[in-house]
Amino acid sequence: MSPDSTTDQLSPEEINDTIRAFLATRRGLLTRSERRMYERLLAAWHTADRRDRCGAGV
Repeated sequence: MSPDSTTDQLSPEEINDTIRAFLATRRGLLTRSERRMYERLLAAWHTADRRDRCGAGV
């Protein structure tokens, strides 16, 4: 999953599942591009978490 507008509608739990699946397929250290993807997913998770805490997602 690409962390773009597709993650805007996902809950923090769904993004967390995506992160776990992403990391589960990797072995050893992440490459630079994998690290960037992980950081984008993590940022999307933080955004979704804040959105849910503020009630904006309701």
